[in-house]
Amino acid sequence: MQDISRRRDGAFQGMTMVHDYGKMTPLQAAGCVRERRRDLKESRRLTDTPGAIVATARKLFELRGVRATSIASIAKEANVTRELIYYHFANRNGLIEAVIDDYVEDLVESVIVWNEARVFGDTSGSLKKCIRTFRYSLYDGTGRPRPMIGVLEELGVRDAFDVRATRETADCLANHIAKEYAAYHRIEIELVREMFCVVIFGLVGLVKMNPQIEDDVLMKVIEQTLRLDMAPIGKGEG
Repeated sequence: MQDISRRRDGAFQGMTMVHDYGKMTPLQAAGCVRERRRDLKESRRLTDTPGAIVATARKLFELRGVRATSIASIAKEANVTRELIYYHFANRNGLIEAVIDDYVEDLVESVIVWNEARVFGDTSGSLKKCIRTFRYSLYDGTGRPRPMIGVLEELGVRDAFDVRATRETADCLANHIAKEYAAYHRIEIELVREMFCVVIFGLVGLVKMNPQIEDDVLMKVIEQTLRLDMAPIGKGEG
């Protein structure tokens, strides 16, 4: 076990605990429950050599497929030995587990970055940027699924991953961002975390059914489901 800190573009820092990778199957890793994030500056990405190995594995999994990518090819691409990979990740499943963790962090960090960029009092503008963030997290500019989707489907863990990613994203929204909102608005719903889960799953389903659905429609769905107060506020109000 070791402590690793990471700063990404100045936005993320703090201590992350690296656990013993290699004790889970890919399906268990995709559906595992991690401790809730303490604050929005806490990063859970691996850094240094383990981080470089994970980044290389991600790239090769997405280009060649998981089954067609050997530990030896990852070691060669990352310019490390196979023994060093096994030192950090114990086995192949351990490396896959770390890649799955990294995919979850992609989605949660996209929410954190969106939150940092929000303009105070501009709920409508923030919601519009939220929809863009959602689309960008899952689809590229042409509307095609991002490469991680293919990796998850090849591993047979897409459904379990969706549940885990939704849970961690909803926790982030409910435990941190909703509290900021509540400082200036009345929250009109009960079961806030559960409603965030409904919204996230609902957005994914809507876009699957209709990839051409307009952002304004998705915004209206969120506004109505969460009963958001869209009236702009200025500094000093609330």
